[in-house]
Amino acid sequence: MDENTPEVASDSIRYAGKAVDDSEWIVEFLSEQTSGVVGLVDEGEPHLVTQLFVYDETKGVIYVHGARDGRAHGIVEHAGTAPVCFTTSEMGRFVPAAEPVNFTVEYASVVAYGTVSLLDTREEKRRVLERFMTKFAPQLTPGEDYEEMTGGSIDRTAVYRLDVESWSAKRGEKPPEHPGAYDLDDVRETG
Repeated sequence: MDENTPEVASDSIRYAGKAVDDSEWIVEFLSEQTSGVVGLVDEGEPHLVTQLFVYDETKGVIYVHGARDGRAHGIVEHAGTAPVCFTTSEMGRFVPAAEPVNFTVEYASVVAYGTVSLLDTREEKRRVLERFMTKFAPQLTPGEDYEEMTGGSIDRTAVYRLDVESWSAKRGEKPPEHPGAYDLDDVRETG
């Protein structure tokens, strides 16, 4: 990890046994996930937006994109640089227990804190949007399978840079042979 790796703040997690303080695991998890929730504050009111994202390990930055209008765009555009919270997670198997209060689920999650701003230049935006295409359509070739991005389409797109200052992570897993653990979709299909 380099100087752009955010500070790990997982020691503040209530259940320390599930805290992850391994930055390499966090980076790998962020690289594998496809969507997350961006949390902003609009005049004292929370505003959450679910977004596809890419993580740039070399800069310690999460990028999201969207339209150049709407509430989230207005919050960030007005502030210039706004405080932000971001989270992404995944669920695994459900794990029953003798008492319902002790039922649990396997999971992993990352919560990142920092600031968000809009990218200004067409070249910066193009570079990030190309990262999105590489992550979400790696089997397609620009200019062959889809048209190259035009300046006009880039100009119509807002690209947000979330500079991550700190992050925390949690992971709750059981061994593969854990008694009674089940995949909910499998149970629904057979039930």
